[in-house]
Amino acid sequence: MNVLDFLVINNSIDIGIDLGTANILIYLPEKGVVLNEPSMVARDKAKGTILTVGQEALDIHEKIHPGIITVRPIANGVIADYEATTVLIRELIRKVVPRTVGSMHRMVLSVPLGITPVETRALNDAAVKVGARELFFVYQPIAAAIGLGLDPFEAMGNMVVDIGGGTTDIAVMTYGGIASGESLRMAGNDINGRITQFFRNTFNLAISDYAAENVKLSMASAEELQDDASMVVRGMNVGTGLPESVTIHSEDINDALKPLFSLMITTIKKHIETLIVKPELALDILERGIFLTGGGSQIKGLSHKVQQETGIPIVPSKEPMTDVIKGVGIILENLEHYKPILGLDFKELKKEDS
Repeated sequence: MNVLDFLVINNSIDIGIDLGTANILIYLPEKGVVLNEPSMVARDKAKGTILTVGQEALDIHEKIHPGIITVRPIANGVIADYEATTVLIRELIRKVVPRTVGSMHRMVLSVPLGITPVETRALNDAAVKVGARELFFVYQPIAAAIGLGLDPFEAMGNMVVDIGGGTTDIAVMTYGGIASGESLRMAGNDINGRITQFFRNTFNLAISDYAAENVKLSMASAEELQDDASMVVRGMNVGTGLPESVTIHSEDINDALKPLFSLMITTIKKHIETLIVKPELALDILERGIFLTGGGSQIKGLSHKVQQETGIPIVPSKEPMTDVIKGVGIILENLEHYKPILGLDFKELKKEDS
């Protein structure tokens, strides 16, 4: 190492990022989780420039004139809008990293299981652009497992289901690898979308993202409720263009959501059934249970429904919103130990171009 490299590294910082479809979380060594903000940017429609990001962008979402648009540049856990994502990451990092820090040394970034080479390259390029000197990828269910206190290297089967905003990642892990896994591009945001569609089709009513989220948290359930609840929802009648209020019942909402929960549970069962050729792993999972995490895991009745359908105990996370970023942080502070389960760093990716 020459003197210049030594000075750069000693005036730099390591950083961990959970790049979620709904929220971005940032971890700094010795400080823990220092930021949790929406994955949203506000952009000048004519000029294309980014006006604000994160919580400030969400605060003005759906309350702005036609000259400003708000977008979520991350879809299904990967980059959908490269330039907006780069600005979003850079500006959020600036909120938590002191200006006296010269650069970023190492970055650990969580990614969904189903990430493609093209999507990996886009994340790699964005990380390099915001200043990362070394980049490491970790699959989100592995990070979640570590955040839950599990050891991914032990010769014992662990099943983790991470239901985020854009993806549902299902993984059976053992001995530092994934024996069976899948990234289902259906999660919390799709539930919101189905709720929005329900109001449009049933009442000809356009509702806000906030209203859809509120309905999800208040009424959505993966199993039939004994008592049918109701609530009043406000929106705009598409036909008249005027504000309108309607009363909805939980039974109607949950009928609309049944296909999504059915797909999620069917996929979980599929990956349990693939273990028929590895019965010892299946017995481990039966003994230890299925670990359920991510914001979507908090849907009412979901844990019970999965347990009912699979016959396997469910271990719900106590802090489902932060398991992935906590795992990313543990990896970041013990990088040499966890390197065998991490993806390529960007220096290795660059070699592919030569």
